[in-house]
Amino acid sequence: MEWKTLLSSGKKLEREHGVELLQNAYAAADDSDRIHIEEYILDMLRSTEMRWEETQGALMAAKVILLSNRQSRNACAESDSKFDSEVKVNAIVLLEHSEYAVRITAGK
Repeated sequence: MEWKTLLSSGKKLEREHGVELLQNAYAAADDSDRIHIEEYILDMLRSTEMRWEETQGALMAAKVILLSNRQSRNACAESDSKFDSEVKVNAIVLLEHSEYAVRITAGK
């Protein structure tokens, strides 16, 4: 999956392209694949071993998923609730990240 690699790129344009690819993949995915994608993004957000670019990519990806879930409630409500709450918890922690770009993206 190319979007996974691009979300972790050190280049902003590549991260943004990864978000676009993820958005398309998520829209085309079935419920099971969506849950796997959500877990992958949550794992990225939970990690303390990542470069700031990877963390920002994970936050950008989480935003796309959150917006997609709000627009179409095809994923089960329990998955939405778990993903939403975990993203919020991780975003609050990242508001104090040392990198400005991560703090701004977490705030969005």
